[in-house]
Amino acid sequence: MKRTLAGLVLALMALAVMGCAAATVSNKKMVDVAYKGTLADGTIFSESGAGKPLEFLVGTGTLIPALEKDMLGMKVGDKKTITVKAAEAYGEYDKAAVREVPREQFPKDLPLKVGERYQVNGQGGPMVVSISAMTAATVTVDFNHPLAGKDLTFAVTIVKIRDATKDELAKSAAPGQTTQK
Repeated sequence: MKRTLAGLVLALMALAVMGCAAATVSNKKMVDVAYKGTLADGTIFSESGAGKPLEFLVGTGTLIPALEKDMLGMKVGDKKTITVKAAEAYGEYDKAAVREVPREQFPKDLPLKVGERYQVNGQGGPMVVSISAMTAATVTVDFNHPLAGKDLTFAVTIVKIRDATKDELAKSAAPGQTTQK
């Protein structure tokens, strides 16, 4: 009887330990990641706020795919520096995406400035454009993403990993799942 009871206790302990294996960043997991994104010259282009990690559902396309791929298999507390080449991030800079637009196509009361970014509604939805030059007759608009043509480096720390809820999985088909906590 003692052997049977001892064997049962050992079996239960083994199952408990196996069930407590550390979660890893994998498909359909909710992940909280603290990050800092920098350019080659050290300029910070984005970072999670102190105590406010970025939460995302793995496998839904809310992050740059190459960044997400390099985080797969990481565990809570893991830190990693990931560099994503321009072509795998926001694409190479496309000179054909810079166009001169007649000034009269802009509202007269809109103060345009060279170097400023503006949100406009494009065929695919809202997008950010920048003004690269202006004359009295034309405005040169750059439709490239502000980070196009730039390699991006991310210093990441995995803060939390959990299974996604049914609601989160249902919403994953909708764009814009990434949220700040």
